[in-house]
Amino acid sequence: MVTILFYSAFTTDLLNSIKQKKQVIVCLTISLMIAFISCNLLFADTKPLNIAMILWRGETKAEHGFKDGLRDLGYPVQYRIEDAGQDRKEVARVLKQLTPKFETFHYIYTFGTTVSRTTRIILNNSVPQIFNVVTDPVAAGIVNSIESSGGNISGVSDSIPVAEQIKRVLGLINFKKIGIIFNPREKNSMIIRNEVYNTARVFNFEVIDLRSPPANKMLQNNLQKLIDKSIQVDAVYLPADSFIVSNAELIASYLRRAKIISIGATKEYIEHGVLMGFVVNYYQLGKAAAKIVDRHQKGEMLQTIPIEEGKNPYLVINKTTCDLLNIPISDAVLKEAILFD
Repeated sequence: MVTILFYSAFTTDLLNSIKQKKQVIVCLTISLMIAFISCNLLFADTKPLNIAMILWRGETKAEHGFKDGLRDLGYPVQYRIEDAGQDRKEVARVLKQLTPKFETFHYIYTFGTTVSRTTRIILNNSVPQIFNVVTDPVAAGIVNSIESSGGNISGVSDSIPVAEQIKRVLGLINFKKIGIIFNPREKNSMIIRNEVYNTARVFNFEVIDLRSPPANKMLQNNLQKLIDKSIQVDAVYLPADSFIVSNAELIASYLRRAKIISIGATKEYIEHGVLMGFVVNYYQLGKAAAKIVDRHQKGEMLQTIPIEEGKNPYLVINKTTCDLLNIPISDAVLKEAILFD
């Protein structure tokens, strides 16, 4: 009799346990289904950001970083990409074409000083603007200050003070006379030129202007003068000027032939044969621009988001050019630098 009672109790407990487990499983299943449906509904309601990208010289690593940054932050995005091809008239045409459609975009992304400044004027705060790779947005009249833009705009600067770049190079190579190849039609280039002159007074070297606008083969003529020594300099500085950057390979080939030290403000120069530079990472600038969009989406006003500035500059050296010019660089520096052939 005791055995029967024990068996009965055991059976009852077992059935109750199974019943409770079934209830738990059912509850879990229902919860998962609700969560799955909610996620799908949320995803379905998430409309992609509509962003127009107005570029100066095609897509660069800055734009790749911006796109990857927004993707990594979880934003679906529809892009409209317009490339001005380094043509001011094309910038005007693109902006005229987009003006009636500005309100359909969540953001207007702009690359470089020329495009960003012109777009800023046309937009007049009507649509959020995110600029990228602008060396001095305050001096260019794009924002009021680094701390506060003063409008419906924010962005990222690729600025590394010229003095910091020159000081880094002077720690490796001595020179007394430096030429600066620049496009006088670019406001950005004129700002940098002034910085070079200010730096020259600090470090006691002479500066020679090599004005090279995109006309009358001025760039090629100046490069030829460096080869035939009608213009004599120890080194040449190449600013973050889109026209000059787009001719990096041509410039590097001439400067190699002239056996002149060359210093580039962007990594593209060194990739194409310029000797060295102290530069920022364009891809990371793009990701920084994406974070500004994220902050704005989460409720911050663009005018209160400080302008991001290039961080962690690094030394890049073209080893082939270094060997060609017989420049002695220590093993310690070569290990620290990023090298290109």
